[in-house]
Amino acid sequence: MTARKDETLDDDYIDIRYRELTSVIHQILQLCDDEGSVLLCEKDSTTYRVDTDDVYYIEWVDRKSCVYTKDDVYTMPISLSQLEEVLARKHFVRISRVALINIYKIKSVSNGLNFRLTAEMINGEKIVVNRYYRNVLLESIQELAEEVSR
Repeated sequence: MTARKDETLDDDYIDIRYRELTSVIHQILQLCDDEGSVLLCEKDSTTYRVDTDDVYYIEWVDRKSCVYTKDDVYTMPISLSQLEEVLARKHFVRISRVALINIYKIKSVSNGLNFRLTAEMINGEKIVVNRYYRNVLLESIQELAEEVSR
């Protein structure tokens, strides 16, 4: 894989070359094409299109990304780092080494043990935010609040 920053570009673009269109490459193409608005996920050997607005959080488990919605859990064979890059503009932020969270789905945030935070989701589920990512989450929530108040 090759990636490089080029500040002379007027707009970002991605050039993907492949020998064979595998399911992983197909999903990467889909992510690029949909600009992160839809994820191609799997559940029970079936592929589903999951709208990012329906995703609460994503966790890296057993070498795959688990996508959690209100009622379901899907999987994707794409790394969390790849998803983080694509979903950053969709208000997803990293909250631990193995998890991203959709800040639109957070109901409240409270202090936890050892400088960690606990994010309560709108469905009542509680997610622990690692202390290393604490400020990133709080800054993202603040930016969202400022954006909404404009």
